[in-house]
Amino acid sequence: MSSRAELIDSIKRHQLYLNQKPGGQRIQLRNANLSRIKMNKISLKEAVLPGANFIQASAREVCFDFCDLFGANFIEADLEGSTFERADLRGANMARTSLRNANLSGIDLRAGIMVVVEGNQERPVKRATDMSNADLEGAMMWGANMSGANMSGSRLAHTDMSDANMFAVNLEGADLTGCNLNGAKLRNANLKGAKLAGAVTVGADFSGANLRNVDMKDVDLSQANTSYSIGGSAPSAPLEDDIRSLVNGHSDWLATGGKSGTPMIAAGRDLSGMDFSGMDLSGAVFDKCILRGTLFIDTILAMCSLRETDMRKIRMNGAVLDGARLTGSNCSEGVFQGVHFGGVDQRDKKGQKTGVVWRADLTDANFEQADLRNSVFMEARMKGVNLTKANVAGVSFGATDLSAAELDGANVGLILNGYVPGGK
Repeated sequence: MSSRAELIDSIKRHQLYLNQKPGGQRIQLRNANLSRIKMNKISLKEAVLPGANFIQASAREVCFDFCDLFGANFIEADLEGSTFERADLRGANMARTSLRNANLSGIDLRAGIMVVVEGNQERPVKRATDMSNADLEGAMMWGANMSGANMSGSRLAHTDMSDANMFAVNLEGADLTGCNLNGAKLRNANLKGAKLAGAVTVGADFSGANLRNVDMKDVDLSQANTSYSIGGSAPSAPLEDDIRSLVNGHSDWLATGGKSGTPMIAAGRDLSGMDFSGMDLSGAVFDKCILRGTLFIDTILAMCSLRETDMRKIRMNGAVLDGARLTGSNCSEGVFQGVHFGGVDQRDKKGQKTGVVWRADLTDANFEQADLRNSVFMEARMKGVNLTKANVAGVSFGATDLSAAELDGANVGLILNGYVPGGK
């Protein structure tokens, strides 16, 4: 392995090589240790440095154009203003790196195939490029290939990613405020909880993408492809700023496992007519809220608290209400088609199941004349539930105890399965 002095000498000879001066030699080193090096405002254009270690290096305004940096490690490096045009960074680790105003046009950030030696055996391992929590604000990334890269929590505000290949990229919780995504290919990408406010998306492909809890303020998706996306339909009206703030904080809370953000507590609020469709609001609190006509289509509401809530004429088609608490709520004339009222396994600190299951609790809830077609009840608590004249065609009650439920006038003959006391 080369010493630090030898590495610095190689860099100097590379400068001579680029300037076509005597003694010049292109740098070609594998696994070079350049951690914490300071080399601002120089050029490493066309350098071959696969597996190089640039951990916490200071390399501001450095030219890495056309470099081979396959599998390189740039964790916490300061690369502000540097250029990486057409550079190969497949499988690189750039977590928490500063790339503000950097030029990464045409860069290759796809996963890299590494060969791992175990004993006498060699096996290929696919490693995704890691740019999690990197600061790329104002960077130029048009035409970059970021397919499959991990960019969760990264700061990409006002970045130009037009025509970039971002297939299946992980942008969960990332800040893409004001980004240029014209023509970007984001098929199957994960943007859950991302900030997309003010972004331009003409010709962008979001098909199959996860757009749950995405801040879409001032975003026009009319010329983008959002087919088969999750939560991709724009709300009928933008959420009010204070509600959007609650949703964003909740999304951060979910994404970080409670390390940051705050759970959404909207108890007692009047949220009538608002659109929360496609969001993940697991664990949110809506106790004693007014939710008349509110939209929760395809929304995840696992472990939510909706006790004594006015949910008349609510629309919850396809929602997930596993472990949710709706005790004493008025859900009359609501639409609950295809809703899943399942259980949630309680786990210990190590993530192991404890054997305890939190069941959905609908005790004393009123579903009079509600549309529950094709919904699934997995041993939900149904004591005192009013299902008078409810549409239960295709409903799966399974082993749910309905002995203390009111089913007068409901079309129980059309349920899919389950035992209905007194049913024909």
